[in-house]
Amino acid sequence: MGKCRVFMRLTPAEAAAVRAFIRKPPSGPARLRAQAIWFSSQGHPVKEIAKLLSVAERSVWNWFDAWRRQGLNGLRDKPIPGRPASLSPQQQAQLVAITRQPPASVGMSGYTWNCRLLSEWVGKTFHVTLTDEWVRQILLKHGLRFRRPKLVLTSPDPAYAQKKRRLTG
Repeated sequence: MGKCRVFMRLTPAEAAAVRAFIRKPPSGPARLRAQAIWFSSQGHPVKEIAKLLSVAERSVWNWFDAWRRQGLNGLRDKPIPGRPASLSPQQQAQLVAITRQPPASVGMSGYTWNCRLLSEWVGKTFHVTLTDEWVRQILLKHGLRFRRPKLVLTSPDPAYAQKKRRLTG
């Protein structure tokens, strides 16, 4: 079986649009799809394009079909199905901001925030039920993580260090 040679023929306007799309793509996968169209327009066979881009030949064929049906819009990422986010980006930002204040400032009990307390606050504030783990995931996404507070015993007594050494050995 020989090489499959399907070449995309681009008008000068299409070629310019594909080059611009490759330079500033909406995502990495979209760039790959546009590169496949470009390589084909330059005379590369499907098998070679698949090898160059490290993808299956079937993917290249699918991208060609998308290009023929929708042009550049066919090369963009499709929405990923799934459950919509429980909190909007603005609500998530509020959640992150509230961690910078003591819980008492918003009418919650306790001296420090933890995921359970934040989950309760989200429920009262946004009327959304989130598990403690889901709150932790949101905070991780924003660069925050909770650790248990470290208990450090101190005293204003100047002889405290000596007394502590005597007690703890």
